[in-house]
Amino acid sequence: MTYYQQKLGQYDYYEVISALRKTIKLGREEDALYWLNVLVTLSPSGAKTAAKQLWIMAAEDIDDEMVVLRAFAVYQMAGKVAETDHLFFLTSRMAKAKKWWETPDGSCTDYLWSKAIGDLKKHPKPIPSFALDEHTAKGAIAKKAGRRIDNRFSGHDYGRQQTKYMYDRDGFISPDGYPDDQFYVYWSEYQNLLGEQDEPTQQPLLTEGNL
Repeated sequence: MTYYQQKLGQYDYYEVISALRKTIKLGREEDALYWLNVLVTLSPSGAKTAAKQLWIMAAEDIDDEMVVLRAFAVYQMAGKVAETDHLFFLTSRMAKAKKWWETPDGSCTDYLWSKAIGDLKKHPKPIPSFALDEHTAKGAIAKKAGRRIDNRFSGHDYGRQQTKYMYDRDGFISPDGYPDDQFYVYWSEYQNLLGEQDEPTQQPLLTEGNL
């Protein structure tokens, strides 16, 4: 079977892209800049293609948030400016940046990602009770029926302040931690900042016993 590839001078288009990505991955700065130059020089859409490929690779492989953000900014501006300097400086920085496999956090994430794939296939997890707040169908139905729901970690004011209250009290937040009666005092004071309450009815404090 014969595969046709667009040519960039003496090179095949997709082989140039692959060479760019692999030399960045290997940290070979000089070679990465060469393959970037081939792409930018010999392809009419080379700058836009390079910006997209650099963003994808930064998000996948680079363990440096500032480099990832820089790659995204470059990708957002792809095709909007004629200059290509930013592509070369970004490529250089990416080649020298730490990759995920070079850091403990990156290796840990890769392990847990693999475990998540296996767990979904073999041991699917139930939705935790603390996730069933009023923003979910089950939580909204329970609230409408007047049943207690778990809003400890919700994104609205009432939920956010429960989260903060428990953190200030305990130094951490946990699915096993619940606000105590003193929270109502804290919440009453906080309402003065809001000017109004975003929790229409103040339900009894949720505890593990009345979930």
